[in-house]
Amino acid sequence: MGSLGDVYRAIRSQPGYTLMRGVARFETARTLATGWRRVIHRSRVSAYLAACEQRFSETVFTDVDRFDFVRRLRNDGIALGLRIPPLLVNEIVEYAHRNPCFADRRTALGFRLEHRGLAEERVGKPILVAQYFNTIESCGAVARLLEDPLLRWIAAAYLESIPTFVGANLWWTFPVKPLEADRSLHAHLFHRDVDDFRFFKYFFYLTPVARGDGAHVCVVASHRNPPLLRPGDRWNIRRYSDDEIEGHFPADRILEVCGEAGTGFAENTLCVHKGLTPKASPRLLIQLQFALFDYGVMHDKRDPVSLRMIA
Repeated sequence: MGSLGDVYRAIRSQPGYTLMRGVARFETARTLATGWRRVIHRSRVSAYLAACEQRFSETVFTDVDRFDFVRRLRNDGIALGLRIPPLLVNEIVEYAHRNPCFADRRTALGFRLEHRGLAEERVGKPILVAQYFNTIESCGAVARLLEDPLLRWIAAAYLESIPTFVGANLWWTFPVKPLEADRSLHAHLFHRDVDDFRFFKYFFYLTPVARGDGAHVCVVASHRNPPLLRPGDRWNIRRYSDDEIEGHFPADRILEVCGEAGTGFAENTLCVHKGLTPKASPRLLIQLQFALFDYGVMHDKRDPVSLRMIA
């Protein structure tokens, strides 16, 4: 938990999000807020689902049992089995090679992939993560993926309300020996997210991800059974060491998600999870996040005037 000064600054800059995080870490609060939202949206959700179903001929996900997918997402906190077609993967990868990305997700640290070495010289450290900004507006393939009717149907069914899209994030993770501070900053340590009272994220690998080489790791069903390893863990959201997680959960619950380019899955990242640092190959990943409410902090929208290049 941060200092009182950190909390005060967060409340001033992001009051709604900060207050939600203080409350939504408790299961009772999540249940009440989700139930209230479900009641309000009951009739609208049925119409929304029906509208998605009428557009199913447009989906790129033709072999997904949507009911089983939602059931697994609810029970396990993660559901595998999505795959976007190669043409769509290639379009997003080409976009990534044509446009600048930004080290540490900072708008003042832009560079093109071919100049990563120069960018590292200028920031004075290895670059672990570099993100793109304004992807919905600038990448047609990502915008089309966002509107896929099956993804929208799953979002409404899981959230039990009209889904609120709260942000896209497209980023590279590079095979470097990162600073320990960067491993923590970029979530390469086990942790849990509290992004809303109910929320989830779609993840799609846009490059192949082999075992031990940049995979996403999730502790299955840990959204319902979080680790309480220290006296303050009932209310504190913190990073966990590998030893803590591996000593608390059975090995078969710690799932490393690997796959070819196009591999996708959905996860309620209230589950304990982390990203592995790649050892050999850079990883490009797109994330689409849905929730009950939008607090304005998850999106990748930035004023183009604020974007600066260093290489």
